[in-house]
Amino acid sequence: MVRFIYLLILSFFSTGLYAFDMDAFRDAVSQHEKVYSDYTSSAAAQRLFDEGKVSEANDEIKNLVPDEQKTAYDYFLLGNMLFELDRESSFKFMKEAEKLQPDNPFILYERGIHEHRAGHYLSAEDYYKRFQDSGLGDGNPIVSAYLTHVYLMNRKVEDAFRAWKNAGFGNNHTSIEKAMYTVFSDTDQEHERESLIKAIKTGDTHKLCDLYELDAHWETDWWNHKPKENYLEYDRELAKDILRPGSRDEGYFKFCSSTESVSDEVYAKQLRDLEVLSGKGRLPESPALVYSILKNVMLRKLLTPQEFLEKFEPQLVSYSKQHPDAREYFDVLAYLYVNIGDSEKLRAIDLHGWKVLRIEKYAESYVVGQRYNEKEYPSVLEDALEDFPLSQMLNKLKLADAPPDKSVKREALIDFVASQFPDVKNNWKGPYRLNDFMASLRYELDQLND
Repeated sequence: MVRFIYLLILSFFSTGLYAFDMDAFRDAVSQHEKVYSDYTSSAAAQRLFDEGKVSEANDEIKNLVPDEQKTAYDYFLLGNMLFELDRESSFKFMKEAEKLQPDNPFILYERGIHEHRAGHYLSAEDYYKRFQDSGLGDGNPIVSAYLTHVYLMNRKVEDAFRAWKNAGFGNNHTSIEKAMYTVFSDTDQEHERESLIKAIKTGDTHKLCDLYELDAHWETDWWNHKPKENYLEYDRELAKDILRPGSRDEGYFKFCSSTESVSDEVYAKQLRDLEVLSGKGRLPESPALVYSILKNVMLRKLLTPQEFLEKFEPQLVSYSKQHPDAREYFDVLAYLYVNIGDSEKLRAIDLHGWKVLRIEKYAESYVVGQRYNEKEYPSVLEDALEDFPLSQMLNKLKLADAPPDKSVKREALIDFVASQFPDVKNNWKGPYRLNDFMASLRYELDQLND
């Protein structure tokens, strides 16, 4: 619920003498923090979060101290506490903290993170460098890694190499990769949950499975998901209060909320009992449940992609038109069209995923599908890169298509390596892959200069 980045920063510091009084800052923050920690650890606050009332909880947090009494420490704390819960307010509060203490290194560091997230790389560079100039950033691998990325985005490649050396990635790759989540993750689960609960309470009971799926696989970072048990308990009580006993939606919820591992035969029977695999077949309206059914049916080989599409395509298309913002319907259709080789229908899904849902993977798929259209491809790639400048796939295509001109090739190389930093979630490709990319960039640029 609370993010105190300054504690993370402090963990990298030795006790030395700095122009900035770190002990005084830490003491002042600890003193002002009590009113906020008392609230966030209260039963009343937990109840609001359990009930999906994150906006109400945020408002209460903001008003714990009257505006006329807020200090730089209050604004700093609020900026941290709301970083994942209300990023717009977090940004505003950290700017207020900066007004009151414009040279506070910890505030400068936070401002750098906000500017970095927003893609304001020159501004982020300035804040990170001012933090380092204070002396507090010496030996901090995370700041050096952040600076490496913004230097690359600002085409200051030699500065990037120096910053990367200071990051000591080989010894600090885990902390650096986790820190990239702070800058590049757009996950907003609390507000997604709030929206789902509001919709359920106004009649969209089919979304109970979407709610349960969200809470059963709560994202803590790109690599880790775990159940939010207190949220799941609320979900079950909500279903009990809302669903009519014996109704189809109750059957769906019992099915999607079950944690029992079953055999292929039992799973198939459950789907027949729900009338999914019996008769004409009827898919539930829940996007999350539809996605889960497809995944399990494919895994258990109960139907082929062609059979699944023949049976359910009209329903899936109808659902996707009724709920054009529900990603899972489009994920299911895209998977099926890829597997049966229907490029025309896939192109329409990809375009919707790119332009309406604003999802990077769909833009990448659309561009790849247009690659051999010599007339349209260059402008399509350019448009996609404008929307998703940090896409590893799109920058790879840009690099592959770069003309012999050295300056253009150099820019494409730098952009491709910069795009690897938001892609550390794929560190399964190797724990030292960022080091490898930076070393390759050094080699390729040297070759261009020969």
